[in-house]
Amino acid sequence: MHGLVLEGGGAKGAYHIGAYKALVEEGIEVQGVSGTSIGALNGAMIVQGDYERCYELWYDLSYSMVIDASDEEIEKIKHLKLGKEDLASVAEKLKTVIADKGFDITPFKNLLNTYIDEEKIRNSGKDFGIVTVNITDLKPLQIYLEDIPNGELRNYLMASAYLPIFKTEKLGGKIYLDGGIYDNLPFGMLKNKGYRDLILVRTHGMGITRKVDLSDLNAILISPKDDLGKTLEFEPSRSRRNIQLGYYDGLKALRGLKGELYYIESKKDKDYYLQYLLGLKEKQVRKIQEILKLPEIPYRRSLFEYIIPKLASMLDLDKDYNYEDLIISLLEKKAEEYHIKRFKIYSCEELLDMVKNKEINQKRRECSRLNKIIEKVDIISIFNKEQTILEIGNIIFDREE
Repeated sequence: MHGLVLEGGGAKGAYHIGAYKALVEEGIEVQGVSGTSIGALNGAMIVQGDYERCYELWYDLSYSMVIDASDEEIEKIKHLKLGKEDLASVAEKLKTVIADKGFDITPFKNLLNTYIDEEKIRNSGKDFGIVTVNITDLKPLQIYLEDIPNGELRNYLMASAYLPIFKTEKLGGKIYLDGGIYDNLPFGMLKNKGYRDLILVRTHGMGITRKVDLSDLNAILISPKDDLGKTLEFEPSRSRRNIQLGYYDGLKALRGLKGELYYIESKKDKDYYLQYLLGLKEKQVRKIQEILKLPEIPYRRSLFEYIIPKLASMLDLDKDYNYEDLIISLLEKKAEEYHIKRFKIYSCEELLDMVKNKEINQKRRECSRLNKIIEKVDIISIFNKEQTILEIGNIIFDREE
């Protein structure tokens, strides 16, 4: 059985919904969910079987749907920076917030009342756990659905997502705060329930991510390389972007897609990439030698002993890279240069064809005059690292050289 862990992160939580869409499309059924803050809220809607409503909510989410604030106050929120804090410092900060009353989150409570159906969640048959912190007692609380009193789930969800800037409210006479200050990615909760197949969705939101031994788990990590924006950036354009990013990052993790920026299906025949490099003509290799100021030795020896290691270093590949990593990384550089659509799943051949497309390469042909000065000038003094990589890519991906 699969467990889903959703990291806290405020407005970054739109990323969860895109990632879960990928799980649904891949036919992965989730039996248990644990989450902190916005991860707990999204998790609740997933457990109750209302993923589509959650998707629609995030698609149009705005500041006014979360807090009751003026335009001036919203501008302050947009530039607010919240860092990692321990319980003691949070308690001190909370005293100031209490004195200033904080932001009214009546709209947020209305959202919970509208979208959270406690009865459906309790009848789902799924495991559900959330994290919050009892500031009154300076005590963290990791609590499962079965331990939450009937009728109190919405309050506990609000407690899990309660930021220091919100107007203070009490639950059972005590003050609670966002669970991210204790455990922002609570995969230990599902591990303790016996789950071994876990899918962890990161947002890199503020908070503490505790180390848990994953050695005995089958864990899939869905994590953004892009910036998801600020914790309180509740704007539809940002949410829609993060949903799309979460969806494609989810497919990448689940299908084993390649690429750092793009989403590329890996060829089963690993020799394809070696054969592609072996197919480079001597004239192409000599040009790269000149760009990199390498000694003139037999061209294939130069390619594998000097050019490929040098290019891998320039592309910042790991030491255990292979030829597939090299070709795909270089191909991504060219695709980005030509502004090829990012959010689509490509085969390596398809993306290569697009890079080589005559219309896309018009820009390159206009700059072809640079090739004429390679022999006369120290090319490294003209090209920076990025330009050098792109010029080598021109040569490697041009089979008509």
